[in-house]
This record gives sequence, structure tokens and C-alpha cells, in this order.
Amino acid sequence: MSDSSGAYINESLGPVHTGEGTQFNISLALAAASDRLRHKTGPKLLSITDRDGDWLDQRFVAPGGMQRARTLLQANSVVLLSAPPGSGRRASALKLLHELADGSSGLCELPDTEDDSSSVLDAEEVSEGDRLMLDLSAVDEARYLSLQSRLLDFRARLVERGARLAVVLPQHHGYLQRVELKSYTAELTKPSPRDVLSRYLQLDNIRPTPAELGVQTFTNHLARIPLREVAELADRIRFLRDSGTPGGFPSWRDGAVKRVADRSAEVAADLAAHDSGRRRALLLALALFHASSPGTVLRAASALLSTLSHPPDQRPRLEQVDLNRELTELGAETGTDGLVRFRTHNYDQGVRDHFWTYFPDLAEQLRRWMHECLARPGIGEDDHGPAIERFAEQCLKADRPDDLIRLADSWTGRHGQVRLIPDAAQALSLGLAHERYGQRFRQQIYEWCLTRNLPQNLKQALVLVCSETMRQSHPHQALVRLHHLDRRADGRVADSARNALLALALDDSRMYRLLLQRIRRRLGEPDGGRDLDLFLALSQSTRLIASRDVRAGLEAGWGAVFQRLPPQRWRPYLARWFTAVATGSGPERLLDVLVDGCHGEASSLGGLYQAASDWGRSSPPGSGNRSAITGLLIQKINAAQGLDSLASAV
Repeated sequence: MSDSSGAYINESLGPVHTGEGTQFNISLALAAASDRLRHKTGPKLLSITDRDGDWLDQRFVAPGGMQRARTLLQANSVVLLSAPPGSGRRASALKLLHELADGSSGLCELPDTEDDSSSVLDAEEVSEGDRLMLDLSAVDEARYLSLQSRLLDFRARLVERGARLAVVLPQHHGYLQRVELKSYTAELTKPSPRDVLSRYLQLDNIRPTPAELGVQTFTNHLARIPLREVAELADRIRFLRDSGTPGGFPSWRDGAVKRVADRSAEVAADLAAHDSGRRRALLLALALFHASSPGTVLRAASALLSTLSHPPDQRPRLEQVDLNRELTELGAETGTDGLVRFRTHNYDQGVRDHFWTYFPDLAEQLRRWMHECLARPGIGEDDHGPAIERFAEQCLKADRPDDLIRLADSWTGRHGQVRLIPDAAQALSLGLAHERYGQRFRQQIYEWCLTRNLPQNLKQALVLVCSETMRQSHPHQALVRLHHLDRRADGRVADSARNALLALALDDSRMYRLLLQRIRRRLGEPDGGRDLDLFLALSQSTRLIASRDVRAGLEAGWGAVFQRLPPQRWRPYLARWFTAVATGSGPERLLDVLVDGCHGEASSLGGLYQAASDWGRSSPPGSGNRSAITGLLIQKINAAQGLDSLASAV
């Protein structure tokens, strides 16, 4: 047989109803969570797949120093990229690696957190032709120094395997860079924001004249914002074009900038006029639940006053001003759709910025307020997602990532509600996507996944976040965390974790190899029984059988299965393995894996012989030459027992 590899997948695993309860509600909540995490479509620069590289190719404008970076990577197998935040340094690393794609190797990001996987710079995990990225932009001093000390040894392995590595350096730790690494470093400068904007606009068939792009106020605005916001600006211009806004590009340009205009001075002046606690509560409630119903705004404002122990208005309600007048005096109006909005563009952003900047002593109470708003009934599910996104933006901007972590924890605690799982998952996903604090969230999720007595709702939220969000940008770390959840969860959460873990491993050769290695290392542990079941599920794939590491993992797995599980557990999987050989999905060495996995142990070889004999006798029409496969296996069993001279029997 040839050495070509393939995959043999025989079944799809899905949720199972295990008794009475609220499965229907849980299913709705999980579907809502998945939909919310996938809501923003289109490739993101956090992703690292070749498909996203193709998307990037169309939009990429090279920064200064890109050619030097390309030369260093080609000549040394490694390049270190030094650039200020907001200059497209991560996109540049992805672009360099994507340019080397030849269809024979994968593009993978190395983990940036401390977990139980092997060392970040583990030479044994480098495969032929790998294209690797390591983003160190958010690491602390100690970790940066530690990784630098191992980088030169790791480079030797890269050269040996024809692999490439692009590293994004931490700009704030530039003074710590070792002298011997300077020669591998390329200094990048921010590309022209105007050129980046033009590239995006051209893809949307918008072609402004140089004069329309060169307006001084607009040029000043472009110079102040990071490149990711340039892309968002292009999207807003496209939206105004598509929505039929008259006036051509000058109108779309000015309208797009107006939507993100800084309203801080205007908000500060208005807040000085609105010195009533109730008015300020309404102002912040509307800013957080912008474009919501008047009832939602009122309930949110009342919750804020309660959280802050603000004394209520003792006058009878009918003697108080009605909500419409209060909102009107705050500069808001109710549209024909029944939703309340500020009349001034981006005023809601200015209000949120002001409260988080100039009321920093209220941060804890604002977090409790957010929890109460969504935990209590009365605020519609459609209002949850936008409010969480706005709240998360403020927490991360104010350097308070732990507020989001604690919020997700409180929504999914012992007394948490199933309907809040999507809210917790969204809060964590927004943290994961943050350029500065993503690493903090990945580390926290890892620590949660190690906890056995974690609440079920939090475990379910973690499965969703790992499988829908972290998988896209950091698949290695997603796999590690899902594996821990698979080992520690039970019931429905265990099924979800297992399905997500298998989907990740069976979809990517590198992840498949990594999961096999993890299972192999844990087979001897007392609680390794669940890993045996995981191995059997993973054995539906026969890919990479020519890899020495993969064969070693498969041999160890089958050997443990034969010794520790009853035959009725592994025979169906073994039959599929034989069928893969018979149908040409896997080469002859698949049989060697089974025999070598027995390590000459008579009982294991006997069980293998019996299973092969039964499979051979079943022989349905069109199933291939089963008798020949069975005969070949028995020859190999005889050889393993030193019985080469005996005639094989079926």
C-alpha cells in the first residue's frame, strides 16, 4: 500500500437528552450564544488561517521596513518585528508568513500564556515547513527575558526543518532586548493611513479624488487613529454610501468622521447642567442601552440609582416629570421605531467615556449595576449584546479587564441563569479579542478550566468561547483548554467539550498531532479513562500516519485501549480502522500501528486477532478484500510473536 494519508469519519456526535429538565431552554441559550459570538462576520486580523491571509492580501499596505523583514525571514528562518501599537505589526507578521504559503504546511500561532502544554519554544513541536507566529506584544518582563534566552536554540530547529517564525516584540520592553537578537530585528514604521483607507475604499468600489482625501481636518483625523480604526472608518463610509446618503464622498467622509467625533467637552458641559442624580442616571442608562425602548432605559436608570443607594424621589409619581420630557431635556428623542437615541451623533460614546474617566470611584458599582441590569427580567435579550459590547469597551479602555472577568463569573455562578450564558461568553470573547488584554483572558480561562468544581454554566460558557472565539485566533490554546474541560466536565457540558475538541483536532493536522501527544502523556494517569474514550473518538481519523510522532501516539493509545478497556468498547472503532485499510483510506502501516501497540503482549494480540477474524467474516458486499487484510494482519501478529514460520490462518 502507499503512504498517502486520509481521514475516515463514520459518525457525528450530538447532544443527548439524559433525563427530565430544561434541555430545550439550554439548547436555545447555547444557540443564542453561538450566534452572538459569530455575529460580526468577515475575517479579522486576530485570525491566522490562510483564508484570512488571502483577505489580508487585498487590503495590506506595507509599512516601512517590510522589505528588510522579508529578507531577514528568508535568510534566517526568523524575524523579530519591532513597531509601535496601532501600526499594523500583527498584520505584517501574518502577511510575511502568508507569502510563504505553498500548500504543504500550516500557519499556526504559538501560545503566549503559561499552561500545561509543552514550552512555547519547544523544538520537538516544529514540523517540516511550519509557518509560526509568536505575539509577545503583551508579555511581562520576566516572560520576555525567558523566551529570548531560548530563541536562538529554537531557531536552529527552524533551520533544520525548513520552518519560519515571525515574532511581534513588546514595544514597551524594547530596552530588554538581548544584543545577539538585534541582527534578526526589523523596525517597522506605520504605513500611510491615507493609503490604507484608499485600499479599503477601492475594494468597495469607492474612488475619491486626491483632493477629497486631502482635506486637512480629515488628514489630521487619520493621523491620530490606529490602523484598525482606519479600517472601521472605511466601513462607515461604505455604509453611508449604501444607505443612500446624498452628497457623494465628501458627505460620506464627513458623516463617518462625525459619527466618531470627540464629544467630551460637550458632555462635560451638559453634565454640569444636569446635576440631578436621576438625570445623570438616565443619561448613563441611555448611553449604555442606546437605541433601546424608553422602558428599558428607565429600568436601567432605576437599577443604577438602587445600586448607588440613591434616595428615591418621595413625590407621588404623577407629580414628577414624565419620561419623555426628561429624555428630551437630555438631548434624546424616540424614533418611529419606538427606540430612544441621542440626537447628536456619538454623544452616547462621549457620555460613557466621561463616566468611566471622571467617576473612577464608581467602577465597582457600575460593574454590579451591569450585572443586575441583565440578571433581572425586564430588559430584552436583544438589548444585552450591544450593552455588553459598550460596557466591555469602557472596562478595557479604563485598564479594568478584571471587571469583565468578574462579570462573566457572576452571570454563570452557582445561582446563575442559563439565559445569561450568552452574556458571559460575549464578555469573555470581547476580552480575548483585545490587543493588550487578550493574554490576560486566555490565562484566566486556562485557570478556570483546571477547576473541577466550576459551575456548569461557566463551564458551558468556556466551551463556547474556546470553540467559537479562541479557536479562530489561538487554536493551540483553545485545544489545551477544551481538553481540560473534557476531562473535568460531566453531563451535557462534557458532550459539548468533547465535540468541540474533536472538531478542532479533526479539522487541522497540527491540532490532531498535538491532541495525540497530550493523550499519550496522560495515558498512565489514574483518571486517564476519559482520555481513552477520547482516543477512540480521535481514531476515526487516519491522517499523518507517515509521521513518526503520530504513529507513536497511535501505538500508545491502542496499546492502552487493549489493556484497560473491555473489547466491547473498542471493537466498533477497531472495525472502522480495518475498513479504512480495506477501502484505501489508510496505508498498510495502519496494521503495524495496531500490532506494535500491543508490544508483544499475548492477551492484547489475541484480542486483536479475534477482532480481525470477526471483521473479516462479516464481509458485506463491496467492502473490499477483507480476507487479504485479515491475513496480512495475522502475519504481522505472528511475526511479533516470533512465529513467522507458521502459516497464517483466518
